[in-house]
Amino acid sequence: AAFPREAGANTQARGKVGKVGKVAPAPASRGKAATDTKHTPKDAKEMFLKRVQLCSVTYDYSDDNKDVKAKSERNAALQDLREFLNDSKNVAQYVIPHLDLVIDMIKKNIFRPLPMDKKGGDKLGPGEAGAEGGDEDMVIDPAWPHLQGVYEFFFELIICEATDVKSLKVFITPSFIQDFLQLFDSEEPRERDYLKNILHRLYAKLVPRRKMIRKAINDSFLTMIHETQRFNGASELLDILASIISGFAVPLREEHVVFFKVIMIPLHKVQTAHIFHEQLLRCSMLFLSKDHALAIPLVEGLLRYWPFGNSVKETLYLTELQEVLEVCELAKLEPLIPKLFKRLVRCISGPQLQVADRAMCFFENDYFLGILRTFKQVTFPMVVPVIVELAETHWHKILQESLNALKVILKEIDPVAFDRALQTGSRDLARLNSLSTMHNLPARATTEAKWDALAARAKAIDPRFKAPCVPYVDSHVVGLNNMNGIMLTSQNLIPPT
Repeated sequence: AAFPREAGANTQARGKVGKVGKVAPAPASRGKAATDTKHTPKDAKEMFLKRVQLCSVTYDYSDDNKDVKAKSERNAALQDLREFLNDSKNVAQYVIPHLDLVIDMIKKNIFRPLPMDKKGGDKLGPGEAGAEGGDEDMVIDPAWPHLQGVYEFFFELIICEATDVKSLKVFITPSFIQDFLQLFDSEEPRERDYLKNILHRLYAKLVPRRKMIRKAINDSFLTMIHETQRFNGASELLDILASIISGFAVPLREEHVVFFKVIMIPLHKVQTAHIFHEQLLRCSMLFLSKDHALAIPLVEGLLRYWPFGNSVKETLYLTELQEVLEVCELAKLEPLIPKLFKRLVRCISGPQLQVADRAMCFFENDYFLGILRTFKQVTFPMVVPVIVELAETHWHKILQESLNALKVILKEIDPVAFDRALQTGSRDLARLNSLSTMHNLPARATTEAKWDALAARAKAIDPRFKAPCVPYVDSHVVGLNNMNGIMLTSQNLIPPT
């Protein structure tokens, strides 16, 4: 597959790295210039090797007062190494012949245990939707100021024209790429930016290694989908994939179709998908632009992996579903119509306002109304009774007005089918999802009686059994058991009306 030369130029970086392929200029070197004409080639070679050896030593960066002089000398030596890359002759004469030592120096610096985020488990929840966490929660790696120069050197080495593919590809092995991709899980966003730009350039330059890099990225995503459920660098890897997908030839090869079905679609079900959903949506739509037939499997996947009890992800799913439907062929969409409209009706009739409002936006889309009209024999009996019921009983006045407007639109589409659906259809779904039904006291009492009976049986089997304290029942006011012995008064409890 072709890979555009500047396909990743639209990928924005957040740290000192700007667009792909552009790194912030380094400060002028304070040490001796490696290219000083006073040095003979032999002296220059010894100086180069000495600096590589000096930079290969790692220190304890968690303590700023430890090895201060050695760290300073190391940073100066690293800057001198970068100066070597400014001259193609130096690269060909000193760097390429000793590329094994250079790559080994890079590996010793960047391949390390990553700092752990003790609150990492909290990111599985929906609280960070649309954001990657606040600055106050970001884990700062004390080694980063000392690692940044190594990443800049590595980046400049790759983009240097004197660095030939034949020499470089020897060291970019599967184990190297695997270890490199593990660094994407770093909590340091600036490090992930450098990693993204370096990997992008490696993919662009090393054509013989492209398939290997894609496979390693696949493995990283499979691990997240089926094991860890989180990966800090998912957004960055998807940015790279967007550039790669843009270069895929049409028609798509079988391996690319398999990748879409096995990786891209299941990524939607990951618990932290809300964090990288924007990049995931972009990659999905790029695939659909290459092959419209992939829209049907994507719709099936969205309906299969629909989130439960997570309104943030539901809203994101609805947004994506509406975009994907515009690419679908009506004839191939027909088998999914019952599932699709059943899900939309549940969203509209549910108690979550943002989800219901987003689901209502579907009916503002002309293409979706065309789907509704084309399959009205199936859709009207499912939609019309619920919309009519909610237009009369919905608790939110503004949404109730929208429902009344939608009722008029549906009647205008086909008055006869509207009346028939109203007579034969069922309003049960709207009633079951309504707040009044959820707070149905007789039904609630029946359920509580069943739990009381089970608790009594458990008590008979084990006298030490203690029934759990359940909220939202008459015998337990929410929060009352957490008052630490405070006397219950009118000041700290508002009784139900």
